[in-house]
Amino acid sequence: MREQAGRTWEVAVGSPGPHAMPYAEMIADGSSDEGDVFIEVLLEDGLVTAVAWAHGDEQPFTVVGGLTSDDEDFVRACTEGWRRDAWLGCPLLAEADGPLRARLLEAGFVEVTSVRSYHWSPPGTPEPGRPAQFLDWLHDDDPLWDRFYAEFDFKPSTAHRPAITDPSPSVVWNLHSHHRLVADLPAALDAIVRRGLLAATEPGEFVYWLDWQHDGYRYDPRRVDAPGRPAVPGRGAYPNGDYYLHLTHDLRLGTFGHPWEQTLTVWGPALVTAVEGELTDLLGEPVRRRG
Repeated sequence: MREQAGRTWEVAVGSPGPHAMPYAEMIADGSSDEGDVFIEVLLEDGLVTAVAWAHGDEQPFTVVGGLTSDDEDFVRACTEGWRRDAWLGCPLLAEADGPLRARLLEAGFVEVTSVRSYHWSPPGTPEPGRPAQFLDWLHDDDPLWDRFYAEFDFKPSTAHRPAITDPSPSVVWNLHSHHRLVADLPAALDAIVRRGLLAATEPGEFVYWLDWQHDGYRYDPRRVDAPGRPAVPGRGAYPNGDYYLHLTHDLRLGTFGHPWEQTLTVWGPALVTAVEGELTDLLGEPVRRRG
């Protein structure tokens, strides 16, 4: 399957287009956990020879991003599948000309308007990548989880407490031992962690947000959460029903939220220094400390 995904990438990205949504951009933005991205492939002798893609996050339409072939049977099969699977039965919207336009009309599309496409080339150097990305097959988080399991002796269990071997140095706070009302504790906790990660990471370095057995993300803390920028992805540092982690790719610093022990572990000298004072003011004295 991974080889087929790589072949799909080669065919789709190598197609001259133009496409309403270039395949590389759609993958970089990330297929969502709502299943609103549809990718169809044509196989010949077991190899991917054509790719078509659509996405359903442009309500009230499912938008056809592109097709690398105008083969009549391929176009018809793809559009029939998208009509069947489109989110809440949303109509399909496509932009095309030439032979592909003719094939789409034959497949049941109706022309509703004419459009003119423009290419925007703002001044300056383009950014090297998305400020926030979904961890799909292209940005796989499995190896990161494998290293976390090994280096932290992670034992996920509702009864196993603690679930990791506390790294050195690290500090652990109980999220509810302070016995005082905190207005919107998760938001207050997230704000402290975000400031700490901004101070402790290097410029251009990504932070990974992981949710055990669920989708994860990576993001540049300096390029999110500002006007014109995406929000910080994920569900924050407060472990609301599952293990939530923020960590760097080299595992040198991060946070680990344990939903059943109701603790937050912070490790790495730079991150501990950045957040210890504020977290102690918010949550009370740490319950464990190492190194």
